[in-house]
Amino acid sequence: MSQHNSESGSSRFLSALGQMIRAHTPPRLDFLWVEGFAETLHLIVVDNADEPGAQDLRPENIARIGAAWCDFEADSWSGGFVLHLLDGRTMYVESYDDGEWGTDSWASVVPVAAGQDMPNLPHDHVSELYGWVSAPPELAEYLAHVKAVH
Repeated sequence: MSQHNSESGSSRFLSALGQMIRAHTPPRLDFLWVEGFAETLHLIVVDNADEPGAQDLRPENIARIGAAWCDFEADSWSGGFVLHLLDGRTMYVESYDDGEWGTDSWASVVPVAAGQDMPNLPHDHVSELYGWVSAPPELAEYLAHVKAVH
């Protein structure tokens, strides 16, 4: 896990987010999940560009999003996603943003144990406070949009 400034150039993930937002009339209000996911993918790509293989995830290998959690109450982002990959592996991705997706933002990728649907997190992990949900439909829509423009 490393920290990066996600403003260091545009990315296809942030571009896809912008296109998705502009394409909806009237504007949708359910982009919290999508923005967090887009910024998280961007951070992972930046990490891997700075240090190849730093994060064991290539976003183009994501088959689907299984579950997610996030802090809906803060001015910053804190959230996580269970990702099912094309190769059959399942990964847990977690990220944090201080409100600006700047230098204090970070993302981490860890494998989920084989045969498990969810990550093995500490019993006092912040996700317990906010709860897990099945992947919101807007995340699947966003993932399809990213793949279509890639």
